[in-house]
Amino acid sequence: MALSFSIQSDEEITFEDFIKTVTNKIKKKDEASLLSCSDVLLKLANNKQFFLDFLNTNLMGDVNKFQLHNQYSEQSYILHETPEYFVRLTYWPILSSNKSIRDAQNKLFSYGFAHDHNFSLLTAGYKGKGYKTDLWEYDYDKVIGYAGEPVDLRFLESTYLSEKKALYFRPSKDIHCQFPPEEEDALAINIILRSDDKRERQYAFDTEAKKIKSLIYEGGNNIGKFSILNLAQFIHNDRTVDLLEQLSNNHEDGLIRQESLDALYKITSSEEVWKEALKKNTDPRVRAYARMGLEMNLGRDVV
Repeated sequence: MALSFSIQSDEEITFEDFIKTVTNKIKKKDEASLLSCSDVLLKLANNKQFFLDFLNTNLMGDVNKFQLHNQYSEQSYILHETPEYFVRLTYWPILSSNKSIRDAQNKLFSYGFAHDHNFSLLTAGYKGKGYKTDLWEYDYDKVIGYAGEPVDLRFLESTYLSEKKALYFRPSKDIHCQFPPEEEDALAINIILRSDDKRERQYAFDTEAKKIKSLIYEGGNNIGKFSILNLAQFIHNDRTVDLLEQLSNNHEDGLIRQESLDALYKITSSEEVWKEALKKNTDPRVRAYARMGLEMNLGRDVV
């Protein structure tokens, strides 16, 4: 299950010493090396001055350029980056009494949104009692990966990311659903491990129905590669269909193969899209996806 760490002392570490220590410890793709940083992260979280220094230094500079290349939402602030890992601080506000603002907060901060991550994440409470999080686990390798798919979710616990506490979320294994702090705004510090071979899919879950609610596409260039497949459903010609067929059979990313099959089916309305994928596609998960599509089209199981 998701791992929990705590510290009883008030021992601190400077941000500079924290970076030196973590850089020596962390190895790319090595989860154990990230876990070995739990103590030093908790010591940094005891240091209530370092982020104030970071904030004030940036206020003295060009505010228009603050976090200019940060691809995350406005709740996240990148503090340090290397090829092996990056460190960020995240902000978790209490909900506003104004409904319009409250609705926007729930969306922006993903409150009540059960999801997994396809990267290793070690996080510690920095300020306040922290947000509440409900935790489940699932077996990534036992799901095909489509909205509405039943999943064997196993509830683990409810806990708070408070000061002097750290949590480690296993990639493509732990599901967490955060709820807003109840008494005061909260801050947390994350270390995120970089990996070139992380699993391509992230999911949002309906934990009550025990189903995948939707697929999550990461920011940056990843959104574009899926939006172009959606666009092809609305404007296309024969060449478009040929290209989608090539993508569905040959692309190295299994999720793009699936999305290409979806686009082909929505263009052609032909069950042959699914039948051809079952015959020719070399990716077992894509074949399972095609079988599901064919069964939905036929209204019966396919042997």
